Amino acid sequence: MRQKTAQKTTQKTTHVLFYALLFLGVGGGIACRASDASIMVTALRPLDADCKADTNHYVGRGALNLSVSSEYLLSVVIESVVEGADVEGSGGRLLSSEKENRVVLTEWKRQTFLYGAGGTSKFLIEESEPIAGILEPNAQMQLLIPVSMLGPGAARELRQVLLQAGAGLPLGAPPPGVEVVVRFQIKGKLMSSGKKIETAPVEFPIFAYLGAPLPQCLENESLAPVGPCGLYGGQDGFQPICCELDPISRKCKS
Repeated sequence: MRQKTAQKTTQKTTHVLFYALLFLGVGGGIACRASDASIMVTALRPLDADCKADTNHYVGRGALNLSVSSEYLLSVVIESVVEGADVEGSGGRLLSSEKENRVVLTEWKRQTFLYGAGGTSKFLIEESEPIAGILEPNAQMQLLIPVSMLGPGAARELRQVLLQAGAGLPLGAPPPGVEVVVRFQIKGKLMSSGKKIETAPVEFPIFAYLGAPLPQCLENESLAPVGPCGLYGGQDGFQPICCELDPISRKCKS
């Protein structure tokens, strides 16, 4: 019971804190419509335990316990401002369709920077991976894509930085942490011509730290899926807990 109460308190505090700490421009959407930007990131939204986006909230800043998780998961909302129109010929025959200006998403790219005193920054790593999705023209449909802001390489590099920072700390000192900024872009191409297009760079800050590790569960208990997409916690203050799981709902039994 004490663990469950602590979990609910932590989650409530997390929702208030991290949904309120929105960085400049996130409140009504992230990106401004630049003349050369054909696809735009319009919002970042939290994910629930089933990996569904919470469309009632935005995320503007994160925190991640790297002792528990290597991923910071959220939903990137993107739309296309490429114009498209149906063109008809004689007799109502369709000569060309607006669907030819669909955008096929191809790549998810992110650069990770360490931020220090006085606004200094240090490039850490660049990672990219394939991504799939179709964007309709004329901003007709927003696409919500679940992604991790940190790739395996960035998580590995950050752990090394934090381990070195914590090596000289006295016993009982707070765990080491660093301010990280992830600069990301989503790339794609026009279905009709193959022309390559991409979003403007967007930056997302994360406080990364080495906190308490995953708990050792009793024989009849398991780690509860308390974090987004059923993870065990570590993101935005969701603390890992052990409990007896219901075999059907995969949630802690009362």
